[in-house]
Amino acid sequence: MNRTRTQSYDNHTYFPTMTPVAGLPGVVAFLLLGLGMARQPTVQNLALICLAFSVIVLALISRAYTVRLQDRIVRLEMQLRLERLGCEHDFPRLSTAQLAALRFASNAELPGLLDRSLAENLTPDQIKRAVCDWQPDFYRT
Repeated sequence: MNRTRTQSYDNHTYFPTMTPVAGLPGVVAFLLLGLGMARQPTVQNLALICLAFSVIVLALISRAYTVRLQDRIVRLEMQLRLERLGCEHDFPRLSTAQLAALRFASNAELPGLLDRSLAENLTPDQIKRAVCDWQPDFYRT
């Protein structure tokens, strides 16, 4: 997590490395064990295939839960920010994806961008492109 660099629309995307690191060996094991099962079907090979499949599923579930929790935190953060800015009445009208995009806007530009997002039904990408005073987020997982 490099906090010395400036974050902007062009470089804000986060790609987690731990999910593929956990899932790739599971996929390789699943494929190799599948070949072994095709050549020599045994209960042991079936059990190992089930175990490899479980590793893949657990890696995917882990990532899904992390993203879901992060969305809940972003919603809470944005609800508090909007309340402080007197815009709490607009909170229910925004999707989670729109709220996540709006979090990059500074408090000074948030009310105007919020009004524009609702009036024009902007997509999250359009919202992020419209942010002028980008507020970085280095704590995403």
